[in-house]
Amino acid sequence: MLGSTGAAQQEAATEAQKKEILQLIEDLALSEKKAPEGMVLPPDPPELIDNVSDAYRKKYEGCHAAFKKLSTYKKAAFPFLLEHLDDERQSLAFRNHSLSQSVGAACFWNIYYQLQDRPQNYSSYGWSREGRDGKQHPKPCWVGTPFDDAGGLTEWMKQNQQLSYPEMQIKCLEWLLEKEKTIGAADAASYFENILPLEIRILERKVETGAEVKEDLARLRSALSQKNEAMIPAALLPSKNSRDAKPAPEKNPPPKRAP
Repeated sequence: MLGSTGAAQQEAATEAQKKEILQLIEDLALSEKKAPEGMVLPPDPPELIDNVSDAYRKKYEGCHAAFKKLSTYKKAAFPFLLEHLDDERQSLAFRNHSLSQSVGAACFWNIYYQLQDRPQNYSSYGWSREGRDGKQHPKPCWVGTPFDDAGGLTEWMKQNQQLSYPEMQIKCLEWLLEKEKTIGAADAASYFENILPLEIRILERKVETGAEVKEDLARLRSALSQKNEAMIPAALLPSKNSRDAKPAPEKNPPPKRAP
């Protein structure tokens, strides 16, 4: 396993990297003005602005480029991103429906997206999904973060600083997986969309730490590709009685009456 002081030292930034990371954080600032508070639209992209200046276009595109480049530094950039969490300068919104467009918020979401590490085939668009109880539940990725229970991102980082980058990802993925398992799956399709992709991603990251899980990973990948319902834990699906009690949809339902 890589979770050691030696691993942490290997992931620390060199002086040259530190200089570039700090410049990239500066590039996150679209303006030196304080970002507006509350739910607001993000600054318009250059293609939506009449007679946009070259300076604005360069700033806007540079902000996106800096956000992307910062992610390539992984754990080496985290200490510097954390130092700027309170940076109130105007940036861009890097999450849908974001309440903040500050440089500090951009730094937070940069770390969040890296550590949450959700696979592309996990979940689908929408704020909620149906659970094993037949009710709608908010999706965990919309109503919380792995850092909340620790008292915030900075505190979470202090508590887990000995972990390597993939081990941090695993810890955050396990948080999300546990939330999804608590909701359960309304049916097999829901399991293959909301739960199994996370289990696979966790094993993929464990392989990076040297864990002997390649056989388990191959088994889960096969189960997903073949949609093997036999391997779904029964506790994650509705009970047989609840499935039997659920009425089947009518083929030709009667028209609804006007209220």
